[in-house]
Amino acid sequence: MKRTLLALLSVTVVMLFAVSAFALHAVPEQYEYTPSMVKAAAAQIEIGGHIRIRGEMNDNYVDFSDDVDTDNTRSFYDQRARVHLKATVSPNTFGMIEFEANDGLGDDSDDNWDWGQCDAAKGIYRVANCKPTGVSIRQAYIAHQTKYLGFLSGFKLGHQLVALGNGMFYDHTQYGDDVITLWMSPWEGSEISLNFLKHGEGNTAYADDIDTYVLTYAGALGPASVSADLSYVNDNSDAWAKGLDFYNIGVRGDWAGGIFKVKADLEYQFGTADESAFNGDDLDVGGWAFMLGSDIDLGMVMLSLEGAYGSGDDIDTEDEYEGFVTSLSDGEQYTYLYDQKAKTSAQAVAPSAASSSVYFNTYKTGLNNTWYIMAGVSGNATPDLKLGLDLFYLQASEKVSDVSDFDDKDIGWEVDGKLSYQIDKNLVYYVEAGYLFAGDFYANVTGDKDNIDDAYSVRNGVILSF
Repeated sequence: MKRTLLALLSVTVVMLFAVSAFALHAVPEQYEYTPSMVKAAAAQIEIGGHIRIRGEMNDNYVDFSDDVDTDNTRSFYDQRARVHLKATVSPNTFGMIEFEANDGLGDDSDDNWDWGQCDAAKGIYRVANCKPTGVSIRQAYIAHQTKYLGFLSGFKLGHQLVALGNGMFYDHTQYGDDVITLWMSPWEGSEISLNFLKHGEGNTAYADDIDTYVLTYAGALGPASVSADLSYVNDNSDAWAKGLDFYNIGVRGDWAGGIFKVKADLEYQFGTADESAFNGDDLDVGGWAFMLGSDIDLGMVMLSLEGAYGSGDDIDTEDEYEGFVTSLSDGEQYTYLYDQKAKTSAQAVAPSAASSSVYFNTYKTGLNNTWYIMAGVSGNATPDLKLGLDLFYLQASEKVSDVSDFDDKDIGWEVDGKLSYQIDKNLVYYVEAGYLFAGDFYANVTGDKDNIDDAYSVRNGVILSF
């Protein structure tokens, strides 16, 4: 296997239309490092996986104040283990099963376990000596392709990793969804697919069905590629207000020429939430977002510039929610600290009749009520050592409070650093860190503009892939 360097994100945002060995719709398997396969020739069985062990130190990203005595400052180690098996039964059909160790809580709350969270020993000193995790199925699906229609077409059925475009609106690549995908490629380099995603089915968590239907298109035009999708969310439960009919339209493009690469993404949303839990009236839902980025490849160094905007809720409108709605995995979307760990500027679905500060407690909300400009540089210091540095300027799109002392939109500046070193074949050590120079926006958390402290997070780890 070729020696490559680790992509440092613990959860990589991937495109639904990335080219794979089977079809454009297939999402690449989510490994930080591309594993080599162990193949049993007679049975055509491929086995792979990885073990990740990492340590992390955080400070202030919960309350943005050194004066509050909470678990806001915390250091710990955690570990993740995954094993997958792919059974190819013919040139046109395969099945995939992936197992993942987890925290044993049985609620899909994590994909790893913290070290030292057990006390199963006997005798006088009863600590450790225990099995820290449970085991769950991360993926289990069947994929088939054929030319019965005169061109390549097929299906992919089961629990699988799903993302739309750049993952701005929808990214479920951490644990996956239950999906039926029907696709066809009427001409080379193109694909049209219809996807049915089942989210809720009258279980204890939701009173009624929650389904999403997605129609997608992807194609190539010389050095450019385009993709588009229409998503319809039919939520008959009370998981989001009192029911939801919601649409997201995404249009994207990528172009590469010489040393330049350019990408763009536009998302537009509309719909209605029935009988809002906050005022008893229907709530019109309509947000939008865009992203524009470019890379300049200078050989040993890559320069990046990117800007993105996500609409926020106007707290002066009682019967509308204008924020960009997102449904995301638990991981980094664009910044290491702000959107992955800290309280963001997003608001829950609430009319202005309620106090905005009540709803300023959201995490991992992507571009909802946020815009940023990013400049980055990355490159190889040696063949085995890769370095990267990104600088973000972050602002809220809309104010979240009518209180004059708290209505500042300045989220602040964030500096993210990345380092990876390939110790041996399939063995990588990495360090990633973020420091958020918190702006006056975080008076919404501390209650005092004069008492806002910066936040930081650092983690390092080792990954062995096979």
